[in-house]
Amino acid sequence: MVEKGVFSNGVSYVRFGEGKRPLLVFSGGPGNTLPSGFMIQVSGQFKHLSKHYVVYVLARKTALPEGYTTRDMAEDYAAIIKDAFASGPVDVVGESYGGLIAQHLAADHPELIRRLVIALSAYRFSEEGNELDMKYARLLSEGKKREALKTMYPLIEGGRITKAFMKFFMGYVAPLMWSTHDNPSDLLVEANAEMAHNSKNRLADIKAPTLVIGGDKDYYCPVERLRETAAGIPNAKLILYKSKGHMNTMGKKFDEDILAFLAEKSD
Repeated sequence: MVEKGVFSNGVSYVRFGEGKRPLLVFSGGPGNTLPSGFMIQVSGQFKHLSKHYVVYVLARKTALPEGYTTRDMAEDYAAIIKDAFASGPVDVVGESYGGLIAQHLAADHPELIRRLVIALSAYRFSEEGNELDMKYARLLSEGKKREALKTMYPLIEGGRITKAFMKFFMGYVAPLMWSTHDNPSDLLVEANAEMAHNSKNRLADIKAPTLVIGGDKDYYCPVERLRETAAGIPNAKLILYKSKGHMNTMGKKFDEDILAFLAEKSD
């Protein structure tokens, strides 16, 4: 069963899972859309993790002020852990855009994080990835759903038939399913925060055992940048999936590797 809610500071979330311990997942972006119960069931996202944890997928606040940074967003998450999770420490998975925020959280509040997973993310996205997200955010903020989704074509992976199907789906079907944002300006605030984000000089301040996990063909995270991210964090390990990109990395193996890492005993 998937439950929706809003924390006291205005951050919305969805919750599901059969375990006893909480696992906080910071969602991707730009955009403040959380997965529906239907999409979680259909995609099987976090299916295996939810057998061992109560998974909380967190969005960002709405009506973000201009100039709000990924570090500001990290402070919002820190407040939630202190208020709703008895000051932690908790396990955290920062996924894609959420991984940018998670790095600041772990560096500024080491006492709140038991173990950290930086998934499909690095200390800074590629220039191409930043530009793509800015274009996507601008178009979507203007209500141009089809044009916005078409900007995602470079992320499509697979063979010729798969790519053709996904282009058709994203160009004609997905816009009909895509929800309208309550505060379109949030998209631009998040995109600008992404463009400005560079946490390379913060990596050494991350004290929690950390897993950096992703594919070696990620449009946003070149493999060398993933390696640099893991190398810059004390007590970090790196898992790279061969010939995997940003869209097709997650799945059963992804969940199993994260579970194995979270279950490890700290030295």
